[in-house]
Amino acid sequence: MLQEAKVRNEARIAKNKGHEFDSYENRPFQERCVFMNFERIPMLPGANDNGNLLQIVQAPGYVTMFHEIDHNMRVIPTDGRPHVPQNVREWNGDSVGHWEGNTLVVDTTNFTDRFPFRGSSDKLHLIEKFTRTPDGLTYQFTVNDPATWDKPWTAEIPWRSVQGPIYEWACHEANGQEANILRGARVAEQEAAKK
Repeated sequence: MLQEAKVRNEARIAKNKGHEFDSYENRPFQERCVFMNFERIPMLPGANDNGNLLQIVQAPGYVTMFHEIDHNMRVIPTDGRPHVPQNVREWNGDSVGHWEGNTLVVDTTNFTDRFPFRGSSDKLHLIEKFTRTPDGLTYQFTVNDPATWDKPWTAEIPWRSVQGPIYEWACHEANGQEANILRGARVAEQEAAKK
């Protein structure tokens, strides 16, 4: 990681330090039911992500990935279209895909810096490869962000196929946890003020 990226990330952390309970906006995305670990890209398995079930469906011009977690649907066009203009930024970037033999290659750009991957900037560029194996898929991704790392880096994760349905998954049953966390912080502040 570049030194300027370390400084940028330390500033991000410092900005929220002491304000973690000020508002829902200061709470992590996972806790707020916005994005869970596995539904962001690159898709990394998480210890608390309920088995990371993913259903992949291919249709003419598209591949869709339906996540059990939050029922998030990722739609990847494979019809040759270009990326959206650079001024259009998305939390999970803009993905376009194509086939190289039996491998789906997905190129993703146009990220925002509001949802950084391991300290990335809005210059993040991902290349993901999904290759069928006898017992599932090999998921490989290459991370390139010249504002964060001195060179691109690649990781590979084997995924196993499983049989069975994808069940409903609700985040905190109407997300009552968030209100309780903030209410607890207000009570603690009142107690501190009394002392």
